Amino acid sequence: MLSSCKKEVSENFNLYTGNPLNDTVWTRGFTSAIAIHSLFENLVPDLIVDSFEVSSGKSLRFGDSLEISFNAGSCVGQGSSVPQGFARLELIPMKRKGDFIRMFRPTVAENGNLLETGGGFFIRVSKDDKELTLAPNATFKLKFNDVDLPASNMQLFYGREGVPAPLKGIDTAFYWIRDFDTTSLKTWEKISNNPLVPSYRGYELNSLNLRWVSANRYLDSTLPKTKVTAVLPANFTNKNTVVFAVFANQKTVVNLKGDYPSRSFNTNNIPLQASIKLISLSKIGGDFYLGSKDISSVEKVTSYKFTPGKISFGDLIRYLNNL
Repeated sequence: MLSSCKKEVSENFNLYTGNPLNDTVWTRGFTSAIAIHSLFENLVPDLIVDSFEVSSGKSLRFGDSLEISFNAGSCVGQGSSVPQGFARLELIPMKRKGDFIRMFRPTVAENGNLLETGGGFFIRVSKDDKELTLAPNATFKLKFNDVDLPASNMQLFYGREGVPAPLKGIDTAFYWIRDFDTTSLKTWEKISNNPLVPSYRGYELNSLNLRWVSANRYLDSTLPKTKVTAVLPANFTNKNTVVFAVFANQKTVVNLKGDYPSRSFNTNNIPLQASIKLISLSKIGGDFYLGSKDISSVEKVTSYKFTPGKISFGDLIRYLNNL
């Protein structure tokens, strides 16, 4: 059932209201009404929550590897005023490829340029349910570990969001944009000589923006690229399914967009000879589906057919957490 193929497109797609599995109708536009948004509302990991005194600032530590520090008065509300009292800090770390899928934040920059990531975060600060921003020229410090060996040439990137900017669900306008300061991020390590105590290695950065922050580097843009297409059974449509290309040897995640004319999912910028896995996630009715196709070396024949299978939500989360 897993093979390369060419897709034959039929215009006879009919909606059967009695059973969502029989709905083979694609949509021409990706709107907030599409059912797939509910899948990603469920996939979002739990927030890490803490608080700090805004006017005095604080360094907050989470375990042995995550630290975030705010200077006094660095967070402001409307009118650039510094609120009094404690602010709520919310964090969601993205350290593995599955985390970027769960947050629907592919490692793609402006103009579709691909990135390798060392990790990213969603960081929100609020006071009395109103979101705060950083004061002009203020920064916060973030120190975190990479689940892989950190690279010496990672740079600071921010998330460019759609308007309005959703936390849950799919932001189709999202991409990563590099900071004006292109200096390589500082790396650090905490080595343990005790086999029962883990060692940590990671990055340290100073960010001018809250919300989406990451350590990334561009992939080699001179490599020849090709279009990769995923073809699924007719009832897996762009209303209930998303597809990602996950690179085997680095933390790079690319979203394949649904193509209405061909009733398939594709992306144009996968390097030739790359080793990738195509992964489909679907929610049809109340059921979840997962499909995958391993591609050891992307060649010129780039249309791949595979059939998703039903999976429990718990098993789906475990699968993504182990990518």
